[in-house]
Amino acid sequence: MIADHYHIDRNECEKTDLIQNGYFYLLEYDAYTKTAKKQGFDNFPLIYCIGPDEMSINAFWAINLHHFDMNTQLYILNEMQKQYHAFLEDVRILWNGKQLNDIYSNIAIGLRCYNRKYVMDSFRIKMPCVPKYLGLEEKFRIMDSKDAKSKFDLAPGNKGF
Repeated sequence: MIADHYHIDRNECEKTDLIQNGYFYLLEYDAYTKTAKKQGFDNFPLIYCIGPDEMSINAFWAINLHHFDMNTQLYILNEMQKQYHAFLEDVRILWNGKQLNDIYSNIAIGLRCYNRKYVMDSFRIKMPCVPKYLGLEEKFRIMDSKDAKSKFDLAPGNKGF
């Protein structure tokens, strides 16, 4: 269960069934394909939701911060803070793909499309608390960065940044 995996503080996160763009979430996600399970799919992603998938009402696009090392995670959050004044208060901040790409040019490495029906549990992290949940234990293989751009471009419904 996600609350046990992350030791979630209920003052910092709120349980929710609604995933909206502009917020960070901790998810419990069930890998549903044999390929995903073989590749070591991330069952407990820390994500920033970008928005809904244009081809499926049940899917959404997000950046999974676990696909970056700790220094890169900190760099991305620092740039979000510097450029967009994030994390000062708990407000929804909408960053589009171009803004995220301007923050970190290899942001596509962490881009994933998630199907809502495979989200077993979800917690929205209050913005000032997001940095506390970085760098937690990873139980999956991080995708090779040289494949990220081509896999991103081939993803169903993706229009690119």
